[in-house]
Amino acid sequence: MPFDSSASQSTIQFVAYVCTDQGAAVARSVVERSGGKSDRLHGGGLSGAARLCSDVPPAQFVLTEIGNIPVEMACECVSEIRRSGANVIVLGEQTDINTYRALRKAGALEYFTFPVNADEILAVQGEETVPIELPRPPAQCPSIAVIGSNGGVGSSLLAQNLAFHAASSQGANLRTALLDADLFFGSQAIDLDRDETPGLFEALKAPDRIDQTFIGATMDHISDHLSLYSHQIRVGQDAQSYEAGLSRLFAPLRTEFDTLVTDLPRNTLMQHPDIAEQIEALILVIPAGFSGVNAASRLIERIKVQSPKIRILPVLSELRRDAALSRKDVAKTIGLDVIATLPRCDTVVMRAHRAARPLIESQPRSPYAKEIRAIWKAAVARTPATGDRVRRPLMKRIFG
Repeated sequence: MPFDSSASQSTIQFVAYVCTDQGAAVARSVVERSGGKSDRLHGGGLSGAARLCSDVPPAQFVLTEIGNIPVEMACECVSEIRRSGANVIVLGEQTDINTYRALRKAGALEYFTFPVNADEILAVQGEETVPIELPRPPAQCPSIAVIGSNGGVGSSLLAQNLAFHAASSQGANLRTALLDADLFFGSQAIDLDRDETPGLFEALKAPDRIDQTFIGATMDHISDHLSLYSHQIRVGQDAQSYEAGLSRLFAPLRTEFDTLVTDLPRNTLMQHPDIAEQIEALILVIPAGFSGVNAASRLIERIKVQSPKIRILPVLSELRRDAALSRKDVAKTIGLDVIATLPRCDTVVMRAHRAARPLIESQPRSPYAKEIRAIWKAAVARTPATGDRVRRPLMKRIFG
C-alpha cells in the first residue's frame, strides 16, 4: 500500500544529503512527498551531512547516501548525526550484511540498498524506533597553545615551561604532551638537548594510526609525565603537506594525555585556521612595542572572526624592551586584559639554556617561574570538563 504523505506532513520532516544522480532522484521524491521544499536537498552525502549537522535547521529525519567512504567512517558519520537528535536513513550500493549491521549498530534507523523507492523510505517513519545508546566519545584533555605576535618574544620558552609545569610533581602533575608545531625552525628538542622525533612526520601523514602504541614508539618521553614531538623539515620534504595534518593530530594526543601544550607559530595558525578549533586557550605573547601591539591586534581580530569560541590570553613579554609600553597601554590597545608579564631575566635564562633545562625547573622561585604558574592557572581556569566538549575530530579526518 503506497505511503500516505498527506497524513505525515505534520509529523515528518526530511533533509537529504546525496552524492549521485540516483540518490538525488530518490531523495527529491522523498522530500517533496513529505511536504519539504527543494532547499532541503543537498550534496555531500553522508560525510557532508555529518559535517553540517550542527549548522542546518533541525530535522526529524536525515536521508543520506554513503557514497564511497569506508564503512567505519560511515558509521562514525551516522553517530555524529545521531548526536544532533535526528534519525538517520542511509542509502547505498553496498549489499553485504556486515555493512547493514554496522550502520544499524552505529545508530542508523534503516539502511536501503539501491534500487529503492520513496514509499519504502517514507514507510520507515511509521515504525516504532528504539532509542540507541551511543558510546560516549573519548575524553579529550585541555588543549593550550602558545603563539607569539612577533618573533623573539619568548613564546617557545613559555610553551616549554608551561609543559614542564603541567607535568611536574611540584606543578599540576599531569601526563602532558608538548607539541612543537614549527616544522621549519622548531627548537624544543634542540633547546632541551634531546633527539628530534621523526615520528612526528609519520603522525602528520597518518593521524588515524596514532594510538598508545604509536605514541610510545615515536614520541620522546622526557619523563614519566612529559612526552615531546619536535622535528624540523628536511630538504626535499614538503612542509605544506605535513602542516595539513596538524589539526588532525590534536584529537589522538588529547585522548592519550591529560593535557596538551602546543608551541604554535603564528603563520601556521593563519594558514591553517582549522587548528584553532582544537585549542581551548590561546596564550598570545606580545612585546612592549608598537609593531608587536599592532601585530597582536590584527591576530586577535582575525582569530575572533574565524574561531569566536577560543579564549585568547594575552601575556606581555619584557624579554624585548622595544618601546617599553606599559601593561595598561597594551591592554587598552588590544582590547583584552593582559593576564601576566614575563620579566626580563637574562642570567637565569642563560643558565637554564646552558643546562638544557626549563627555567621553571632550574629556577623554581624566580619571578619568571612565578608568572608561569599564574599563566597556567589562567589557562585552565575556565577549561570545560572533558565530557562536556563537542567532539569534532571525525570531520577533520575527512576534510582536514
